[in-house]
Amino acid sequence: MSILEFKKLNIGLKNTNANLVSNLSFELDRGEALGIVGESGSGKSLTALSALGLLDDNIFNSSGEIIFEDNNIFDLSNNELSAIRGNKLSMIFQEPMLSLNPVKSLRSQIDECIELSNHKLTLNDIHETLISVGLTDIDKILSSYPHMLSGGQRQRFMIAMSIIRKPRVIIADEPTTALDVTLQKQILDMLITLKSNLDMSMILISHDINLIKKYCDRIIVMKEGKLLESNTTSNIFSNPQHEYTKELVNFKTPTYRNSIIDTQQLVLETNKLNCKYLTKDSLFKYKRLYYKALENINIHIKEGESVGIVGESGSGKTTLAMSIMHLLSYEGNIKICQDIDKTQINLDRKLRKNFQIIFQDPFSSLSPRMTIMQILSEGVKSLLDITDIHIIHKMCKSILKDVGLDEDMLYRYPQEFSGGQRQRIAIARALILQPKLLILDEPTSALDVLVQESIVKLLLDLQEKYNLSYCFISHDLHLIRKICHRTYVMKDANVIEEGPTKKVFENPSEKYTQELIDSSFIT
Repeated sequence: MSILEFKKLNIGLKNTNANLVSNLSFELDRGEALGIVGESGSGKSLTALSALGLLDDNIFNSSGEIIFEDNNIFDLSNNELSAIRGNKLSMIFQEPMLSLNPVKSLRSQIDECIELSNHKLTLNDIHETLISVGLTDIDKILSSYPHMLSGGQRQRFMIAMSIIRKPRVIIADEPTTALDVTLQKQILDMLITLKSNLDMSMILISHDINLIKKYCDRIIVMKEGKLLESNTTSNIFSNPQHEYTKELVNFKTPTYRNSIIDTQQLVLETNKLNCKYLTKDSLFKYKRLYYKALENINIHIKEGESVGIVGESGSGKTTLAMSIMHLLSYEGNIKICQDIDKTQINLDRKLRKNFQIIFQDPFSSLSPRMTIMQILSEGVKSLLDITDIHIIHKMCKSILKDVGLDEDMLYRYPQEFSGGQRQRIAIARALILQPKLLILDEPTSALDVLVQESIVKLLLDLQEKYNLSYCFISHDLHLIRKICHRTYVMKDANVIEEGPTKKVFENPSEKYTQELIDSSFIT
């Protein structure tokens, strides 16, 4: 028997002919874990947001029906929707750092959930809920602010907020996208356990069909706002019907890259790199407390080489990237292209053209107020000293062609593109400066395997064309295995293992490395 039903759901943008979700119909049964899989821009998140009445009526047109407890969500008033949200229908959002209020303590934020609850909840209920999602030192957690927690802790807290009122349906929208493989498994195992213990139904949204396979009873496949296929998980994998589903299901884990690089020319070398954050200030130096984010990191990257950095959340991967980019204060030495160091960069900012970064979420890193032309030309003007508009326009057209996009996209805005297209734009923005080193921080984490494959092929082609060096920071061991010649494994601010990727994956010397590999979905 169904608990939530979507009937001929349509979602479009006002003042345009764009239809983002078309004629979508499916049901969620009581006690069921239903997976929704599809590429970025397929309409998965819009469908989830519409179930809670969270789409802005000034931007979106919605039609059809979403039936919950014999009521159409679209017919309910704001007060009626508020009574349902969190109490009966709840949602775990993709990025807790964007969903949690940065200027409020976590205690005050979970107190808001209690105020809105239909049940009488106590402090003891809060403690029990936080413990049930695997958090410890509860008093410290509640007195903290979101930025003071690790990614895994923030996601657990978000889950606690979504279940504390014991809803009947929980919608998890990419709940583990930004987490390493160990935390992914912990979070998803915990969600399934909570679903069973609290007798909930769950919709799990993901671009990763192998993850969906492990945790869901039934799967629906979406593409370009349409439902392509719906069936039990076993039938989807044993007998997929649609060509797109077949491609997702039959995607194979790639072989390793050859670890031999002909040149000894280095584009990056770190020596005894250390980074620490002040956690408790004092007038007296000996009373100050620091958190060590990096300890004596020694890595190197050769010209034309791809190097992977893997490790759990909080291991220091992103701090390493920010240090290499000279966006953080650090101790030790970082040399880029053998002769560019901290002193030179401080004297000549234009040296930054030699090393660029591509961030995890292009939607957040690309300004929504700037056209693609403005985004691409910004660095050209400031770092390459090129001001002739005709030359800049020619460069922008050329780099768009290099990343597989059409030149007529130059005067459109980032929000008009899919996730894969936005990532290509982010790559173009970095490449137009002709850097020697590209740092890629989780560059494909929000993309489905087919779009990932196209981005990876693009990166490999560009590497060969421009002799680029890549530093890949990722929790996706599929990606590291596919694209990296060598891999460094980080844990607790240290590099604990390094070597050719094949050797690290197939014959790791550290127990922790083996645990990372065992927790991944590599088949």
